[in-house]
Amino acid sequence: MFHYVEPPHSYVRTTSTSVVHHADYLVRREGHALCGATLEDAATLAEPGSADTICPDCDEKLVLYHLEWWREQALAATAELEALRAKHPETEVPVQQVDATPEPEPEPEPTTLLDHARRELVKLCREFDDAVPYFRLKNTMQAFSDGLESDERVLLAQQIGGDGTLIRWSTIEVVALGRQVSNSPVQGDSEATWDAWVQDPYPPPKKPKRRFGRS
Repeated sequence: MFHYVEPPHSYVRTTSTSVVHHADYLVRREGHALCGATLEDAATLAEPGSADTICPDCDEKLVLYHLEWWREQALAATAELEALRAKHPETEVPVQQVDATPEPEPEPEPTTLLDHARRELVKLCREFDDAVPYFRLKNTMQAFSDGLESDERVLLAQQIGGDGTLIRWSTIEVVALGRQVSNSPVQGDSEATWDAWVQDPYPPPKKPKRRFGRS
């Protein structure tokens, strides 16, 4: 359908001047240039010569001609497409509506030491489908504890509170995240055995006892 990469151009020039004009593409008046100038005894040129000068007023209006030409091509293509659809309705492919999957919301930045520890546990649990090996859990929490200052470990112990040590708390968190802790180094249900298993490598420092001298 489209025979040209760009709109076709036609050039005209009178014998009395060396200025080359564009033909009147918009109004299509004979004997007139695109810029509106009246041309007498004008000759049509296929292409301007290398020494010819193109009328600057015609060049300014050339963009209007290009817009109108492309608009006509678009309307013609749309009309042809609609005619083909009406003639061959069986070839119409229904457009399936695809449900857009919402982007996951970014995880909130941790604000407490427990939040930081919980984020490390989430990363660890993502590496395993069912159970997290005990040595991986202990190494992860020990590495986390190694990165804390002494006062931060005290604050972390206060945040853990009744859950006991860091390894005990992390074991409970792993279960809450839908995983189990495998390869337990200790078997048994007694409280003493449990405490031996989950002994924190960095227990919170004890407060020094104040000694009072006798008067």
